[in-house]
This record gives sequence, C-alpha cells and structure tokens, in this order.
Amino acid sequence: MKQQIKFSIFSQAITFGILILFVVGTVSLSDNESKLIMFCIIMGLVTITGLYFCPKSIEATESEIVLHKLISHSQTLDYEEIESVKQFYPTVGIRLCGSGGFFGYWGYFRDLQIGAFIGFYGSSDNCFLVKMKDGRQYVLGCKDANELIPYIQSHLS
Repeated sequence: MKQQIKFSIFSQAITFGILILFVVGTVSLSDNESKLIMFCIIMGLVTITGLYFCPKSIEATESEIVLHKLISHSQTLDYEEIESVKQFYPTVGIRLCGSGGFFGYWGYFRDLQIGAFIGFYGSSDNCFLVKMKDGRQYVLGCKDANELIPYIQSHLS
C-alpha cells in the first residue's frame, strides 16, 4: 500500500517563496561576481539538501515501512523493530535540525507531547507516529494516513 505525500499550502508557499528569493538574489548580485559565486554555492547547497531529504511517498509492504524521497535512497523501518503506530498531529515544537516547510517538513524535531522525533511529512494534519523498540520515534505523513495506520498495525507482531 503506497501513499503520496500531501504538502500543505504553507509548505508550498515557503518552498516557492525561497526559490523566488534565490532568483531575486541572483539577479541583484549579477554585478558583483565574487558575491554571486558565493550566493550560488549556498543556494545550490540549500536546494540540493532540500531535494535530498524531501519526502515523496510512504509505502507499507508486508515487512516494512518504506519512506521514498525525491532524490535520495529510500529509508526503511522494519515491522520487527516497531513498537507501535498511531495517529499523531505534530504541534508547533522546536526544530532542532531540518526544514520547517522548505520542501516539506523533515529533520529532527522536539515536540511538547512526545519529545524528540525524526519527521518526514508535507502537512501536519495527516500524520502518524511510529515508536521504535529502541526508543526512536518517527512522525510520517501522507495523503491518507487513516488508511495506512490499520494496515501497518495488522502486520506488527
């Protein structure tokens, strides 16, 4: 069972706005070659990092959850390592490292309800919490998490 990531309007606006600012910055620095080169390097690194971690879809197979990303390798969570899965709505917490809207929400966060977690989602209104047996926590989001959660729960031992 595979679900696409649903990006919030805020996330889309942040991504579009930052990319527009990159274009404006490039045009405004066109007369200063050394600053333009530095700006282009920073702009390239930020964009590639965003594309690298940007979640694309979530797939639940018979043995694992697979998080597909835009340009990087997929990340898997084996059912044998999962303690529980439940619906979860991330609140405004602290982003320790990652993105708060640029190409979605991804990175390492701290939430008042659950503590630290690794997040990969496009919108906070359709997420689920995966608690691992080793204490790690993942918040993943997709178009219809309510359909995916029971499927995953039925495969947990």
